[in-house]
Amino acid sequence: MSAADQPDLEDVREHAAFHAGHSTSGIGASVVRAEYRDGHYVWECMVTDGAEWHYIEVIGDEERPDLASEDIEQGIDRFAASLPSDNRLWELLNANPLHVDRSGQVRD
Repeated sequence: MSAADQPDLEDVREHAAFHAGHSTSGIGASVVRAEYRDGHYVWECMVTDGAEWHYIEVIGDEERPDLASEDIEQGIDRFAASLPSDNRLWELLNANPLHVDRSGQVRD
């Protein structure tokens, strides 16, 4: 991947922070990169609660699921909302890597 293919880190952080402020879970996600690896499609994502920033991976159940970055980001929000509200970001990090099915449902 060339430097031109990599998203600007500040843009990624702003995108995730925006989602954190408008999500049901209080967690925002931004897809940083998507690639085919080891027989699966994998999305590397930045997640935040607005104070801390971390990376997680979401692994597709299928070789090439037809999912957009927004599907992955919304799926992470829905999954995070199902976690205990105390230390939700920590709970999300402990579930890493996550998995996603063709409908965009994210699970651990």
